[in-house]
Amino acid sequence: MKIPEYYYDNTFIPFKYQLIGDRPQRHYAAGEMLVNVGEYMTSTYYIHQGVLKLAIISNTGMEKTELFIGHGGLFPLYSPIERRYREERDELIVKAQTDVTVTKIPQRAIADLIDHNPLFTRAMLRQYADFTAILLYDTINLSSQNNLTKVCNYLYQYEKLLKPHGIILTQEEIASNIGIPLLTLSRHLQKLRQQGIITTARKQIEVVDWPRLIKLCSPELLAL
Repeated sequence: MKIPEYYYDNTFIPFKYQLIGDRPQRHYAAGEMLVNVGEYMTSTYYIHQGVLKLAIISNTGMEKTELFIGHGGLFPLYSPIERRYREERDELIVKAQTDVTVTKIPQRAIADLIDHNPLFTRAMLRQYADFTAILLYDTINLSSQNNLTKVCNYLYQYEKLLKPHGIILTQEEIASNIGIPLLTLSRHLQKLRQQGIITTARKQIEVVDWPRLIKLCSPELLAL
């Protein structure tokens, strides 16, 4: 069983040269916007190095990351230009999480590949399915789990799946991604620290007792 993950990479490496052609590479520093609020996703980006993130901006300006995309990833995924989704324009951003090197590709070129390359179409559908699973897992987790379970679930993903790819988050970012106030996160981190499950130093979090953390996570996250 595939665990919903907040990070993916490598999916589109087999199609790299069909995607990039003779298009130039572009470099963005960590924190730079590739797609800002108010813009439609008329282009997509093939990632050569580094990590991009997709985030939702609330009406209060808070940023909640839904997905991180690494080397060999493609994002945004195909977005039919004629559809012009309002949420895409008003609430979604694509930002460089780390320094990145990408190739910008028009969505019309992606549409052409979908029309003429069944293997690429299948890879795109699989990636959409995985992305949908992330959104469903996130929705269910945030609506049904208590705050401690949410925190432990995210710490599991953060330590196992994000940190190894150089994705380091502040406590403010973690709280926003989980959907809880920073004060609530701080209280739960303090409890986990007092129980010897984690350590915190210089705003960094490290799990030191995995068996005890896992017992506090929801079973579906850990299912094999």
